[in-house]
Amino acid sequence: MAFIKQLLVTIALLGGAAALWITFDPAPGRAILQSGAALPNEVRQAVLWLNPASDPAAARPAAAGNRGGAPGGGRGGAGGPPLIVIGDVAEAVAQSTLKAIGTAEAARSVPVYPDATGIVSAVGFKSGDEVAAGSVLITLKDDAERLALDRARIALKAAEDQLARAERLSNSISTVQLEDYRRTLDNARLDLRSAEIALDDRRITAPIDGRVGLADIDVGDLVGSQTLIATVDDRANLRVVFFVPESYVPQVAIGQTFEATSTARPGETFEGRVTAIDSRLDEASRTLRVEGTIANEDDRLRPGMSFALGIDFEGDRYLALDPMAIQWERAGAYAWKIVGDRPEKAALRIVQRDIDRVLAASDALRPGDVVAVEGVQSIREGLPVRIDGTTGAPAGPAVADGATAGEAAPEAATPPAPASAAPSPARASLGFASPANARENAVR
Repeated sequence: MAFIKQLLVTIALLGGAAALWITFDPAPGRAILQSGAALPNEVRQAVLWLNPASDPAAARPAAAGNRGGAPGGGRGGAGGPPLIVIGDVAEAVAQSTLKAIGTAEAARSVPVYPDATGIVSAVGFKSGDEVAAGSVLITLKDDAERLALDRARIALKAAEDQLARAERLSNSISTVQLEDYRRTLDNARLDLRSAEIALDDRRITAPIDGRVGLADIDVGDLVGSQTLIATVDDRANLRVVFFVPESYVPQVAIGQTFEATSTARPGETFEGRVTAIDSRLDEASRTLRVEGTIANEDDRLRPGMSFALGIDFEGDRYLALDPMAIQWERAGAYAWKIVGDRPEKAALRIVQRDIDRVLAASDALRPGDVVAVEGVQSIREGLPVRIDGTTGAPAGPAVADGATAGEAAPEAATPPAPASAAPSPARASLGFASPANARENAVR
């Protein structure tokens, strides 16, 4: 009894599967109806009820109207060649950008040290002051130096008077004595000059125009030749030092412009120029030291800041194409070159990718050629295409079996079946059905 139940269930499942197959595919139902076997009328009615497209009489007119082509007419699937959008092939220069990190330095920066040892008697600047070249920064006590200067002046006066008397008495003194008086006068003049220099050393002045940093000197401090008085920075221009990789060395030149962005001012970009290039590469890093200058007229930048630098180098000239025109296959990249209304494959070698263009090298393309940029998926090599915005090739009728491209089959002139007719086998196989069949499926 269990075996009979299992057999009945299996038969029911097989029957249901067959019914579903016939419902969604007219081919098995048509094969059953055309088999010539003595089928009960109930079986024929059931097959036609499941899928009316299985009727051989309804399939013949549709097949005759679609002979030798795809379900929709002629070549191209929609009654003609595929529609594409084209773009021109231009020419552009490849750009390569060097990215580097640089450190800013003052164009001129001078640390100031005293030439003599002494006690500070006056300070002539404050931290951050702008000073001019020659202005006094500090003064050391100079009492002893002033006394030495007065003595040198007295000695010089005495030597001048002595030489004058000797010259008046030149007939009574020898020439050797007269020369001694002249050398005494020369020594007195040198002593005076030495005293003046010693007095000047008590006044420490700014060597260049610029700004001083923080001052740590007060009146009464004892300073010597190793004591840093102040650092004077000329910040009208900043010098940026960075390092260039060995591969870019031949392209770097004096006067080349670059863009610099400071970490402290990320929203601003400053333009600079290369002003100095080292004579040799660093053997450890294989980089070349390069110096550039950035104008700092409004004094917004400071020495010691870090900058992100970008230098653009011009390369060779290449073809410029729309990125949508680039296609890929196993052999590499290519584009569809349009000659008349026929596409041809043009192999490419990608050189550079930008946001709105691709630079490439190709032996099959030239500036001014036309390539397909949209609709490329429907292009087949050697088959005609229609270009958007032009009349293109007319969409002719479907070509019958055995007919040439310029001849239409007689069946092509057959008018389409009315909407109430059963769908063609091809449409039924894709899941399309007539309105009556749709209603019957809905009821089921």
